[in-house]
Amino acid sequence: MKKWLLVSLVVIVAALGAIYIFIPARLEVVQITTINCTTSGAYRHLTTPDKWKAWWPGTPSTTSLLHFQNNSFAIAKTLLNSLEVRILHNERPAVISTLHLLPATHDSTSIQWSCSVVTSLNPLKRIQQYQYAVAIKNNMAAVLGFFKSFAEKKENIYGISLQETIYKDSLLISLKTSVSSYPSVKTIYSQINSLKEYSASYQAQPTGKPIMNITPLYPFGFQVMTALPIDRAIPVSGPFIKQRIPLNRFLVTRVHGGDATANEALHQIQLYIQDYHRTLMALPFQQLITDRSAEQDTTRWITDIYVPLF
Repeated sequence: MKKWLLVSLVVIVAALGAIYIFIPARLEVVQITTINCTTSGAYRHLTTPDKWKAWWPGTPSTTSLLHFQNNSFAIAKTLLNSLEVRILHNERPAVISTLHLLPATHDSTSIQWSCSVVTSLNPLKRIQQYQYAVAIKNNMAAVLGFFKSFAEKKENIYGISLQETIYKDSLLISLKTSVSSYPSVKTIYSQINSLKEYSASYQAQPTGKPIMNITPLYPFGFQVMTALPIDRAIPVSGPFIKQRIPLNRFLVTRVHGGDATANEALHQIQLYIQDYHRTLMALPFQQLITDRSAEQDTTRWITDIYVPLF
């Protein structure tokens, strides 16, 4: 009997020893995921709480907390290329984790999500805390997996579909003018109609939709450039200008909506150019697919935005 008691005691001591040996006093939880997305693009989405809801895999919430697998997550602090995320589970103390975004190549990012879990001297609690740390790591992997699927689509990061193409209508007749306030549809189409009348006087036919560029002037006002692609070269005089668009690469997107929608798309394209270190060759322009003078509902306007790049 004493022998069996001794054996049992040795087994218990060995088991307890194993718990303290293999489950340290502080558990370091680390999950690393690499995504095909620029670091700046990923950072903008990860540091904007409202944008998490677009890809978050768990239950939608009306609060700042996001729920997934019995845990709740919330952004606690944003730092340079990193952010702190608070992780809550039932009555447990909150765990502060850190997301580090590190450039892997020029267009991919390594996301390292880490935290620490302090374990108790109580062996049973120590085992539970180990299981909790494993669950946190699994949740980190799952959440980053969903973000990877989301972020690797450029239309999700920039909110628009981007393509590279060549602008084919290279010969244009154009007008430029300056106005004190943002140009109205009437102002824009007054110029476009003048271009149509002038080109028709030389039997030149339009080969595509009119284009325009609106540039803010310092300290106030705007420059309005409108142009019409035509099928032949014609003499120019007065305010009319002959232009050619080189057959270079253009970044192009199509948007549906008014000026605010088009300007937001231009802003997103600028972010794309910065993120991917592209070089802007000349001023962007908008091709007016919809005749705005005939359609007053701005939600039905269709505009193609062209941005020339090296």
